[in-house]
Amino acid sequence: MELRQLDYFIQICKEGSFTKAAEVLMVSQPTLSQQIRVLENEYCTPLFYRVGRGIQITEAGQILLDKGLSVKQLIEESRKEIYELINIQRGELTIGVLPGDLFYLMPHFAQFREQYPDISLNFVETEDFSEQLLQNKIDLGITKGSEQNKHIDSIHLTKEEQVLIVAENHPWAEKTIIPFQELQHLDSGLFFHSNMCREFIESYAMKLGITLKSTIVEVSASSLLSMVLHGYGAALLSLPLVKGYNHPKVKIIRLTDPTPTREIKLIYRKNKIMKHSVRTLIEIMTGHC
Repeated sequence: MELRQLDYFIQICKEGSFTKAAEVLMVSQPTLSQQIRVLENEYCTPLFYRVGRGIQITEAGQILLDKGLSVKQLIEESRKEIYELINIQRGELTIGVLPGDLFYLMPHFAQFREQYPDISLNFVETEDFSEQLLQNKIDLGITKGSEQNKHIDSIHLTKEEQVLIVAENHPWAEKTIIPFQELQHLDSGLFFHSNMCREFIESYAMKLGITLKSTIVEVSASSLLSMVLHGYGAALLSLPLVKGYNHPKVKIIRLTDPTPTREIKLIYRKNKIMKHSVRTLIEIMTGHC
């Protein structure tokens, strides 16, 4: 089978008519019919039923259509990947991130931009990484969650410790380390900036049989930091993020027994040819470049 014959076949299926397909393809109808007969002879089965002036695809034809569309998609993807490989100095990457993750990851992105200044890095805040990847809305995801999808693969990036932050005038300001279970005795509000973060911490509390007086606040990490400084309560944030802000009036309290730690992973589509630029960014972020 030639690709031209596959194009003819797909166009007939799309138009539902040999006549309309011939017009779109700008070939004669006899030529189109002859090429389809070649395909039918090759597969030893009809691909269409002739119904009056129209056609109806056979079961064998449907199989060929499904597989043929997949082949066309792979060819198109290969064209894009080869074009990008040849033109590696230009283009764009879309990266899915959780709110607040970019601050301490910026040195990696800065290194990439230094090497490839004409490749744009677009960041999208999301918690639905699998769907975004499968719909090709992002090229790469940076997540703290566990992506349970057979079409998604992951690479370990780092581990992230969660710490309690309070203002310098908070009753716990002199503490530097506390057992995790002490959080149940916290009198002030305990804030999280995402539902995913709250669920993660509460899973630790559940294992210890304790209940936390927690509140989710849909604000950025910097806004949450400001709330803590103005006496609205305490908050749980990642240690690298808090250290990145390096605010002198914020006190860090580390948790033990257990220390809540999450794995940060890079995730990508398993069955998609990886862009050269994506592979380069991964190498930079994992320290292999």
